[in-house]
Amino acid sequence: MTIKKRIFLSNILMFILTPIFSFTIFFFLYITFGGIMHFEEREPWMAWFSFVIPITVGISTGYVLTKILFKRIVTSLDILATGVREISDGNLTYRIKHDKGNEFDAVCADFNEMAVRLHEMVEQRQSDERNRKELIAGISHDLRTPLTSIKAYIEGIKKGVAATPEMQKKYIDTIQEKTEDIEYIINQLFLFSKIDIGEFPFNLETTDIGDELNKTVSSLSDEYTKRGLEISVEENINEPVLIDIIQFRNVMQNIFNNSVKYGRQENGKSVIRVRKYGGHVAINITDNGAGVPHEMLANIFDVFYRGDASRTAPNKGSGLGLAICSRIIGRLNGTISAENAEAGGLRINILLPIQRSE
Repeated sequence: MTIKKRIFLSNILMFILTPIFSFTIFFFLYITFGGIMHFEEREPWMAWFSFVIPITVGISTGYVLTKILFKRIVTSLDILATGVREISDGNLTYRIKHDKGNEFDAVCADFNEMAVRLHEMVEQRQSDERNRKELIAGISHDLRTPLTSIKAYIEGIKKGVAATPEMQKKYIDTIQEKTEDIEYIINQLFLFSKIDIGEFPFNLETTDIGDELNKTVSSLSDEYTKRGLEISVEENINEPVLIDIIQFRNVMQNIFNNSVKYGRQENGKSVIRVRKYGGHVAINITDNGAGVPHEMLANIFDVFYRGDASRTAPNKGSGLGLAICSRIIGRLNGTISAENAEAGGLRINILLPIQRSE
């Protein structure tokens, strides 16, 4: 049974009970205060009038009260129905304004909260769809280049272009290099996909962040020096954090790789500074490259983001490195962001919660 029918039936009962109750009281008073002593002296119309008056008053009162009550409820229902129609028509930004001071206020507030969540869900789905398309386009772009090179060098060998052993070795080495590039892209894509859907296991352990950074820099320093990037730790602290050591090192390597790809070709530098920031450890990694245009900073952690023309170059990597960093840091309950350094270059800021012993 609908709410309107329930209200209507309850009001019908009020129509019936109100006059009966009124007449009972009136008749009781009539009999009690002299009605018995002088009943034979009264005209018949007076007795009839005494019966009609309480019924008329009761019905009129019930009708007025019902009209007022029903109008308020119907108004609230119409407001709610309008909101439902707007949402069903796709207007997910529509919000109900209802401040009548009755029970429908809470219902309309819940409706607005539902609309907000629905809007967020639709936007997230649209964003996921865009990311999926960008992911496919990015994979196609980054796989096409090395595959094209491999095909060209194989054809060169088949046609005898590489006539000397030295040329053949050069061609084979290039094919191997391009094959390794493809393998790297596939591995990065596999890692990103597993982390993104939450199926990649993290082995979390409490670690001294200062000691871990020193070990990471010490193990990677020689490799990146050969690639033209000098890594140093200028400020450090010793605080416990809960991390997966392997994946944290993966984050640092992806940041260093980004500095190599988009930083200076010679005399590149990456400086690490660590300090305490409230209940977090703040890790700042700053390079001396060209930086990133301000309007693109918020997007550099997106998958295959290519807002800068220099980032479309085929030798610049898979475009997944910083996206992987963002996912890993998020799984560690931290945050990662980017900004341009005052003296030039790009600064990556990582915040990780300090692990307090209980």
